[in-house]
Amino acid sequence: MSIEVTAEEKIFCKLAIKHELLTRTEISDCLRQKKKVKSEKPLAMFMMDHGYLSNDQIDYLISVHEKNLQAFYERGNRYQSNRDFEKAISDYTRVLKGNPYHVDALLDRGNVYFRMEEYEKSVDDYSHVIELEEGNYVAYANRGLAQNNAKHPEEAFQDFAKAIEMNPDYAKAYFFRASSYYFQKEYEKSLSDYDKVIELDPKFADAYNNRGVIYTLFKDYDKAITSCEMALRIDPNFTSVKINLQVVKKRSEEQKKREEKTPLENET
Repeated sequence: MSIEVTAEEKIFCKLAIKHELLTRTEISDCLRQKKKVKSEKPLAMFMMDHGYLSNDQIDYLISVHEKNLQAFYERGNRYQSNRDFEKAISDYTRVLKGNPYHVDALLDRGNVYFRMEEYEKSVDDYSHVIELEEGNYVAYANRGLAQNNAKHPEEAFQDFAKAIEMNPDYAKAYFFRASSYYFQKEYEKSLSDYDKVIELDPKFADAYNNRGVIYTLFKDYDKAITSCEMALRIDPNFTSVKINLQVVKKRSEEQKKREEKTPLENET
């Protein structure tokens, strides 16, 4: 007889055997009985109702199960921090097999997929988060960025708008949208969003740097220099800002030299 059980139920059964609360024979008997009566109750509840496990034993197994999942989740976070992405994915996936409703594991796995440039998988995980928590504005903002990188700009801007609607003070949503506007060459809109990011979070170094890049495109070198210098005050080790600042200062000097030339020099 084929007995279907969920991934979470399988782990629950393995824990019951490991901690010597049930034998394999008892679990098989329980599963057959559950299928026979077509019970839709969670397996743990069915076991308790039919005398396989006591209330205290159920509570103990749930506690052990959650501790195991949390350990894998935390290790996944460490792997992600160390850029060991494959191992991070493995641990987050293990958590989700034990608890498909673990929103943090879904969100973090989506983040890792994004960093691995597997944008469609990233979108899928963020979408699952939103199914579980419709008000999760972080998932909307992150999905917007993944959609943009997956070449779905319309869906991306819809997600950014939703995130901002849910939390108008969430600086990252404006930052992600500003970056997307930039790559769509909508520089005025991008600049406006970077201004908003800085208004909400005056310590957001990347926003100052990116705003400096746009000012450079507009040949407004004084504002570009000011933005880059602000980024460096916040993060003195921001290497790309140092490079950008050198470029902007050189262009500013060249512009001033051209402006200082006499009409006769211009003719020659």
